[in-house]
Amino acid sequence: MHRAMAAALDFPDYYGHNRDALNDCLGDVACYGGYDDAPEGAGLALVFTDHDRFATTCPRADQVVLDIIADRGRQAVVLRRRLICLVQSNDPQIRFEPIGAKSVMWKSDEWADSNRG
Repeated sequence: MHRAMAAALDFPDYYGHNRDALNDCLGDVACYGGYDDAPEGAGLALVFTDHDRFATTCPRADQVVLDIIADRGRQAVVLRRRLICLVQSNDPQIRFEPIGAKSVMWKSDEWADSNRG
């Protein structure tokens, strides 16, 4: 999956073919517009077809990849860029955990309700 995505998105030669590298390179896309010569603001749409095959075979990796794309998509919006992902599945019963959800974290000295001000 990583090699195909790297080729499709023309990632640089130093791309590490793992989820951390995917996060880094999509961060570049979100911040700077990618690795091609597309006009500023053109954006990027990722399209995953037959996604149920990947989701069934590698459910944890699937969740992480979709979370990375969601996070980087939000970052792109803040920077007035576009990065979206369309997911097609042949399985009408496919279900996803929340994508891009972040837990709210309290500072360690504020974890108790009485310490929050």
